[in-house]
Amino acid sequence: MDVESGLIGAIISAICIFPFVVMYYNRVKREKKIIQALQKSAQLNNCTISQHEFCGDFLIAMDESKGFVFFYKERKEASAIQSVDLAEVQSCKVVKQSRGANNSAANPAVVERLSLDFVSGAKGNVETRFELYNEEDYLQLRGELQLAEKWAAKITGRLKRKK
Repeated sequence: MDVESGLIGAIISAICIFPFVVMYYNRVKREKKIIQALQKSAQLNNCTISQHEFCGDFLIAMDESKGFVFFYKERKEASAIQSVDLAEVQSCKVVKQSRGANNSAANPAVVERLSLDFVSGAKGNVETRFELYNEEDYLQLRGELQLAEKWAAKITGRLKRKK
């Protein structure tokens, strides 16, 4: 009786754990595919990715030696790859578009869009925008704001060192 109970418990445990294992391997496989696509794009600019970070359906990466920032976002219709040469950028900022009347604790503002914007001084303030979050795609933020602030600080620090 104890062997049968142990065997049934082990089978039920395996059945419960199996979906999580499959989800993990699918995520790892998807991340490898995204990194390879971004590395191919970086090679076109004679760059190599030295830092990268995933968040949901996008990846942001940087070649620190050449000063390029790359962005890959999976979309339902098509994936998008963007790159920015930091030598042509004057500043980097986080742009948060939100709606909400008074921003109080009872009625907080709702973020509609979140992006990382690069302002170019040489081209008449033309902006390159990496759209990290759009309310139409997802209902909740999943760490995009923290990631945007982290990368904006990292890029701004690099731009200050450049001057």
